[in-house]
Amino acid sequence: MRDTDSLHSGSISNDKKLKKVLTSWDLYFLSLGAIIGSGWLFAESAAAGTAGPAAILSWIIGGAIVLVLVLVYAEIGAMIPRSGFITRYGHYSHGGIAGLFFGWGYFAARVAAPALEAEAAITYAGSYITKPALIYYAKNPLDPSSSVTLLSGYGILIAAALIAGFYFLNYFGVKLMGKTNQGITWWKLIIPSITIILMVFLLFHAGNFNNPALGGFLPHNNISLVFEAISTDGIVFSYLGFRHTLNFAGEAKNPQRDIPRALIYAMLTSIVVYVLLQFAFISAINPSLLTASGGWLGLSSASAGTYAKSIDSAPFAFLAKSSSLAILAVLTYLLYADAYISPAGTLNIAAGTATRSLYGLAEIGYFPRTFGKVSKRTGVPVFSLLISLVLGLIFLVPLPSWYVVVGLVSGVAGFTYILGGSTLMVLRREASDLKRPFKLPYARILSPVAFIGASLIVYWTGWPTVAYIAIILFAGFAVYLVFLAFHHVYNIYTKENIQGGYWVPLLIIALTILSYLGESNFGGINLFPFPYDFLVVMVVSLIFYFLSVKSGFRTSEITDMIESGEQYIDEYAE
Repeated sequence: MRDTDSLHSGSISNDKKLKKVLTSWDLYFLSLGAIIGSGWLFAESAAAGTAGPAAILSWIIGGAIVLVLVLVYAEIGAMIPRSGFITRYGHYSHGGIAGLFFGWGYFAARVAAPALEAEAAITYAGSYITKPALIYYAKNPLDPSSSVTLLSGYGILIAAALIAGFYFLNYFGVKLMGKTNQGITWWKLIIPSITIILMVFLLFHAGNFNNPALGGFLPHNNISLVFEAISTDGIVFSYLGFRHTLNFAGEAKNPQRDIPRALIYAMLTSIVVYVLLQFAFISAINPSLLTASGGWLGLSSASAGTYAKSIDSAPFAFLAKSSSLAILAVLTYLLYADAYISPAGTLNIAAGTATRSLYGLAEIGYFPRTFGKVSKRTGVPVFSLLISLVLGLIFLVPLPSWYVVVGLVSGVAGFTYILGGSTLMVLRREASDLKRPFKLPYARILSPVAFIGASLIVYWTGWPTVAYIAIILFAGFAVYLVFLAFHHVYNIYTKENIQGGYWVPLLIIALTILSYLGESNFGGINLFPFPYDFLVVMVVSLIFYFLSVKSGFRTSEITDMIESGEQYIDEYAE
């Protein structure tokens, strides 16, 4: 088994091999480019099909929750800039049990992301390429009450080729990836901006925002639908793209200065863009055709009509194409082009992030050291890249739909952010000597808010999706045990690690049970109807927050950082 001293020294050695080439703009565009990806192509339509015009509130509320997470991670990321950081921070504050759960969960969410982006690109292409057929419309494999667009066999093959191509691009190093992403992200800002302007000024239907024939501002006046849309329709999935900056932190030129700036500015930019996009989408829908399709909820029902199915496969492009205006015909072609560029740009980042997530797990010691080996020529962890590629391709087969995968990935990713607020407070207590270029004001208030917010994101994905999330998280232990039996990996089963992380599996079980017992709109048996279900989840989460803060301890990695003088400075201590 690996001992912690040799493990940490080996990690530092590998971290130093990474090339520190990313600028402040590179980091900003890494987060922004990941946030504005496939989400802007599909999430507005999906959210409108769940919550109608009130989906605007879903984007605002979801953005506010994630912004709190961003502020928490701005302090932690600048304090401990490491590539693959999201898979490491739980270990730094709570030891091996917690670190494995949260690290594995994040890797599982990240390795599925390239499949999502590839599915988005091919789904749009399938709306105008009919021979061979790339897509078809069928019942949702995870929810038979709704229907979604799925990739055909040909569509899966093309998506697989797209994924492989961007992993190949990542092989040539982070600098090429960063510069490529800057150009793509500028495009991804310009095209949504043009879409917002043209659709609001040329296709605006004021009545859509409160039309009783469509379901009104909030269908059935059911406020729980606003929260359901946040987790299940790609809102959280889109916003959580901010984390990509953190995963490349060890390759930044000046991470302590640039990470907080990049995270906060990217998040604020994306909230404005997405809220305006949702407003534009709601206003541009043809009210008479949507009424004939069953209103807003008809966009996602199992019996969706032709109009709704067309929107499902290419939302903004279909709305532009339906108009007789010449300028919108031009926009249609731009949107078809963007359907390749936006997801491809995010796929480019996601491939690098999945690779560095596995690298981070290897550096902590949960996986064999081979996984973390960095190429001297390119500065890329090649073995991690190849494994991430294979696993990403596997995701295409059982779940060949953006709409199907996005809720599951959002829930798993949301769970991994539960620990952020707790880690911040543990490190304030146990590592006050570490430099904090950005120190979060009101952290004692915002940290539990972040913990509760992330817990609600998981709950909002609904039953049985929360159960699938739990299975994925516990599966990480099965994988780890195999490596523990046959390879030289870090043994997490020590008294200190168990005391630091015992609450994590209990929290997973608690959220799963609450999901089953909760609001019927979230798939539960309605023992706790809305809003009592929210209150129960918040109270339970708050209890676990205090348990998690109390259980955190000064790990050997943090001790080594302090004793070695790494990032040491007195005036930042409380």
